[in-house]
Amino acid sequence: MNSDNEQDTVDGTLQLREQVVDTEQEINAPSDSNGDCGLPMAGVVRWMIIGEKFIAGLFLIVIFATMSLQVIARYLLDKPYQWSEELSVFALIWMTFMSAAYVMAEGRHIAVDMLSTRVGQRGQLLIEMGSYLLTAGTCILLVVGGARFVWYVGKVGSPTLGLPMSLWYGSCLVGLLLITIHCIINLFQLWITGKPIPRDSSADEEAFHLQLESGE
Repeated sequence: MNSDNEQDTVDGTLQLREQVVDTEQEINAPSDSNGDCGLPMAGVVRWMIIGEKFIAGLFLIVIFATMSLQVIARYLLDKPYQWSEELSVFALIWMTFMSAAYVMAEGRHIAVDMLSTRVGQRGQLLIEMGSYLLTAGTCILLVVGGARFVWYVGKVGSPTLGLPMSLWYGSCLVGLLLITIHCIINLFQLWITGKPIPRDSSADEEAFHLQLESGE
């Protein structure tokens, strides 16, 4: 009897997962023969993501190459470079904020969905719009407040490379500005479509939640 109930639960979970996948495929279906997503400004978002991933990837390569060179210079040549650590930190900071913008565009930042998963589509839409408004407003305040500081520290150079400190702290402004742009575009998409923005990972996450609930 228990095995029959467990089998019914598994079958129901699989059916729900298929329904979620089918719904996402309908939402994400191309709107024309070119395969462009039906969301407005989807092309702009796509090119922004490509640029952010490319820049973050370049800085990751810089980190890997610099640290590898430092290991070779320190342990094989016994002549460590003084600038390698500073350059790695510089690249890490820029990679972090470029990645943060990319993650925002993909909707993969850490989120607490205890409320959004228990309300209807209308409630999810309002919660999503509120989160983007709050995030965009916070980023704008940080950009405006930090711009003067970034301009001020531009007169100071880094200890080893001599790079203006504005290039270091400017990464924060660039990342926050990109996050703001993504939030504004997402708000525009929500306003036009009137429904939450579909994400590629939502089907797997929904199925995972269903499996946890069935396991209980």
